[in-house]
Amino acid sequence: MADSREEVAMLIGEVARRSGVSARMLRHYESLGLVAPSQRTHGGYREYSDADIGRIFHIEGLRRLGMSLTEVGSVLSDADFDPGRVLGDLIDQVRARIAAEQRLLDHLQSVARLGRADGESLLYTIDLMRSLESEDVIQRHKAALGSGVDGGMPIETLVQAVLHESVLNAAGAMRWALAQAGAKAVPHVVKGMEDESALVRRNALLALDEIRRTTPDEKVGSHVRSMIRQALRRGLDDADPDIRSSAALTLGHSGDAKAVPMLLDMAMNGPKDIEAAETLAAFVATGSPADIGDQIVTELRRNADSGDTTIRFRVLQVLVETPGECSDDFIAELSGDDSPELAATALAALDRRRREQPPHRGRT
Repeated sequence: MADSREEVAMLIGEVARRSGVSARMLRHYESLGLVAPSQRTHGGYREYSDADIGRIFHIEGLRRLGMSLTEVGSVLSDADFDPGRVLGDLIDQVRARIAAEQRLLDHLQSVARLGRADGESLLYTIDLMRSLESEDVIQRHKAALGSGVDGGMPIETLVQAVLHESVLNAAGAMRWALAQAGAKAVPHVVKGMEDESALVRRNALLALDEIRRTTPDEKVGSHVRSMIRQALRRGLDDADPDIRSSAALTLGHSGDAKAVPMLLDMAMNGPKDIEAAETLAAFVATGSPADIGDQIVTELRRNADSGDTTIRFRVLQVLVETPGECSDDFIAELSGDDSPELAATALAALDRRRREQPPHRGRT
């Protein structure tokens, strides 16, 4: 049975009234090739068919989903477009916009918490925040120094800048500025140790170490110090080898015995074997914590029994950095090694250590 409905063409003004799309926008759609009126009157006016009007509603619907006109054109011109992929892309874009709005909200709330009482101070803070997010590293550097001098930067903003900075000089200035905040910055920085980005985790570790080293105990407190230590210890198990080694050295410098196994591995196999050797030597020299020096020496002896000459050289490297008679005796043993190079190196080290020892003075 034939369809008895008759298609009625409409002029642009009627289409605009019924669709809610202005005549100006309809002409813009036509200029972009999104819709082309299929007919013209004798006077040359556009006439839109039912199919044209349906396409206009498709365009408007896709725009409301967040698509640009370029994306709308691509979808409508592709008979085989994948709706699932299009929706997935739109979802990602909306999430990105929500995240951007959340960052803006966080920024505004951070500024509000500073309680800047006058317009000039508020504008100064906003200018610092803008400079800290600049693509110009010099601007970021200056902003970090300025925020550290007078505390005019929200802690959360400065922490984010520190965690994501990739230029060494700027990162150093930012860590210094952050350390001026002391304990207040620590909870925000600790979160960076769980980030997916190795850059962020590495920057978090360095920032925590800066706060640990430069902030007096009375301004940090035992609870915050414990928080820093636990975060640094997580670095020992990090997926990134550079972060693991940096965490070991940082903990070692603070006298944390948890770092010793990693330091021993570094001293024998790298990376940063010289730094690891120096840190292990400090443990042995100070004898703190109790018995840790004996444990290190025992492990060094186990490695010295290895048939690998390189490993025995690494053992000697640790011993050379370690003062005391125990190390002297151990080096003396290595001076009789089967490797002529190792034996000569140990003998020279032993001779140098003996020359550098203060002369014995008897009683008068």
